[in-house]
Amino acid sequence: MNNSHFKPRNAARPRIIPLLLLSFIAVSLVAASDATNTPGSTVSTSPAVNEDWHQASFDWAHSGFNRFETVLRRSTVKDLTQLWAVPIAGGIHASPVISEGKVFIGSGDGHMNALDAVTGATLWTGPAQGSLFGASAATRHGLVFSAALDRRMLAYNADTGEIAWTSDLLVDASPTLKNRVLYVASQNGTLTALDAQTGTEMWSARGHCCVTNQSPVVDGGRVFQMREDHTLTAYDALSGEQLWEIEAFSVGTVAAAYGMLFYSFFPDVVALDQATGAQLWTAPVASAARTEVPAVADGLVFVTHSQLWALDAWTGAVVWSAPATSAVGPTVANGVVYASSLNGEWDAFDERDGALLWSVTVDSGCFGTCTVTLPVIANGTLYLAGPDSNLRAFSLPTQANHTGPDH
Repeated sequence: MNNSHFKPRNAARPRIIPLLLLSFIAVSLVAASDATNTPGSTVSTSPAVNEDWHQASFDWAHSGFNRFETVLRRSTVKDLTQLWAVPIAGGIHASPVISEGKVFIGSGDGHMNALDAVTGATLWTGPAQGSLFGASAATRHGLVFSAALDRRMLAYNADTGEIAWTSDLLVDASPTLKNRVLYVASQNGTLTALDAQTGTEMWSARGHCCVTNQSPVVDGGRVFQMREDHTLTAYDALSGEQLWEIEAFSVGTVAAAYGMLFYSFFPDVVALDQATGAQLWTAPVASAARTEVPAVADGLVFVTHSQLWALDAWTGAVVWSAPATSAVGPTVANGVVYASSLNGEWDAFDERDGALLWSVTVDSGCFGTCTVTLPVIANGTLYLAGPDSNLRAFSLPTQANHTGPDH
């Protein structure tokens, strides 16, 4: 694992420092706007250092890796204590997202909900949409972007729950937000880039067929879209120009890091070159076709199938495995891998060797098969949605002293 850090070099001539510094800053800002997931560094596919969890699988590359978490780590995660538990009306079918002290989660009864991240108290409930929310929202810039199943993509005011704008796009998959561009994959296979603030279309690209669970993924100046017709297409993220298309399929979303794409296609986990779509390696560890999304962190690719597997990101070689059979993918933060199991158990593992660090079991009455959400880690708190109808928050004891609803 590469734990190298980059250090600036001192300039030899004081008179030219300002020019060099300005040039360095300009280049750095451009690079940081689309940086790859670099092992051992804090360079992120997110636009700024922020421990919030703004969208499905954390960032626009869907890496599942919150590289900015500082409170929960290998030595402290064993002390996690339940902070609050809140029932979600109609059941839970989507993971929460976290922003500016609020937790946003769509419910099975067709409402978007905002909760206080510290207490779990309901801040607002959005207008009924007539269908359940089956995918995570995205949130930033004072807005929450989401669509109920078979319904139009909406933007809510994050403070009030009022509808800020409505699109004509019928959507099942989570939207992907990069800076102020919202990428939306419609049911009919059309990929659309919207101005996030206004909902105005910037460009669109039609596909041959449909999209259900497969969210757009953005990295390296490209946006990648998997579709149900077994195609994976790369587009220019700014113009929508098609760059390449290959035959490929995954029930869930791909993850992007290190100039590669990672996804599961039974019986393999597959790695592709982002620039060309060429296959780089396969690892035969998939036990079934699932909606799970790989997590990528510190040179490793994590997937949950018959077990939780840690694979070398460059070769696909198995580094370790641990017992965590799940229908959804794991997530990673600060050296800890979080995963669910089909027995209703949620676990935290050491990223280095798969050692179990913490565990909690939720008796859902369906033996965990209804766990369809990812563990979410933000600002020292672990959020677990389900497998029953409760959203739970866990934190370290100093944080858990706050009083919150417990059902």
